[in-house]
Amino acid sequence: MESLLKVPLILSSAIALHISFTTENVPSSKEVIRPTFNEWIFTRLVKYGFPTIKAFYWAVSFAEIAITVYHATDPNSVSVIRDTPITFYFVFGTALAVTGGLIRWWCYRTLGRFFTFQLSIREGQHIVTTGPYAVVRHPSYAAGMMEVIGILILHGSTSSWLRHSGVLDIPGLQVVVGLWLMEITLLMINVVFRVSQEDEVLKSTFRGEWERWAKAVRYRLIPGIY
Repeated sequence: MESLLKVPLILSSAIALHISFTTENVPSSKEVIRPTFNEWIFTRLVKYGFPTIKAFYWAVSFAEIAITVYHATDPNSVSVIRDTPITFYFVFGTALAVTGGLIRWWCYRTLGRFFTFQLSIREGQHIVTTGPYAVVRHPSYAAGMMEVIGILILHGSTSSWLRHSGVLDIPGLQVVVGLWLMEITLLMINVVFRVSQEDEVLKSTFRGEWERWAKAVRYRLIPGIY
C-alpha cells in the first residue's frame, strides 16, 4: 500500500499549479498598461493557455491516481498502463512544485487586489514591501519558475509515471504533451522579458517610492544572484 502515499502528493502538485494559474482580480481597461507585443502574447496565454494547462495537468494527475489506486487495491491486477513507485525525483519535484505554489499564494495574499495577471496600475495602488516582496522584487515569477522546474522533474524524469508507465503510447498523447510543453516554454520566456517591463512601469509610476524599495531589495528573482 506504499504506492497509495503517492495520491496526496499528486494532488498537492495539481492543487498548487491550479492556484498559481488562477486569480479573481481583473483590472479595468483604464488600469491596464498599454500592451507591448510581449504583453499581448502573455494576455493570450492567460486567456487561452492557462485553462488548457490546468485542465491537462488535472487530467494527467487523475489518470495517475486512478492507475495507482487500481494497482494498490489489487496487486494481481493486469493493466497495459503500469504503476510506478515513489522515487527521489518524484518527491523532489513535488516538493519544488508545492513550495513554488505556496510562495505564489503568499504573493497573492500579500498584494491582495493589486495582484493581477494583466500588467496594470490599480486605483489606490502603492509599492508593497512586505512578505516575499521584502526578499526579491518579483517573488511570484521566481516561485512560478520554481514550480515549473519541479513539475518538469516530477513528470519528465525517466522514472516518472508519464514516461515509464506506457501511457505515452496512447496515440496522440505525445503530441498533446509536446504542445503543453511548448505553452510552458513560451510562458517562461515571456516572464523573463516581463520582469524588466514590470520594473519599468513601477519605476515610472512610483518613482521615489520604487527607488527606495529597489535600493533595499536589490534582486529581482534570486537573492544574491539576480
